[in-house]
Amino acid sequence: MALDYGERRIGVALSDTNRMISYPYKTIDAKKNPDVIREIFLIIKDQNVEMILLGNPETANGEDSAKSKDIKGFISKLQHHVSIPIKLWNESFTTKNAIRVLVQGNRKLKKHRNKVDQIAASLILKDYLDQKAI
Repeated sequence: MALDYGERRIGVALSDTNRMISYPYKTIDAKKNPDVIREIFLIIKDQNVEMILLGNPETANGEDSAKSKDIKGFISKLQHHVSIPIKLWNESFTTKNAIRVLVQGNRKLKKHRNKVDQIAASLILKDYLDQKAI
């Protein structure tokens, strides 16, 4: 499972059982559902998730960005509730690429805003799966 973390929305993506294909799964809206940790825990349980990949936007130098501190704080909270491994993965430009995917599919961004985070999470997971296949 991959997460594209944001303060308002968290995009969730899953892979197939062979760990070959990633797909957008859901967007968790923290404003509508403030217990995001519980929501993630339920996905882990229901989908038999074995690992969480959390997107971390690195700088061009490969260092942590300003948002990395928030992401690492979220990981700390998450680690108290799940027993599976949590890994950071560079996610630079995935949101921009997700928007590009929506626009290329002739989807209106405003109407499909909640899909952006899911697609970004799916791109993070795809990149990870592709690297593991090499």
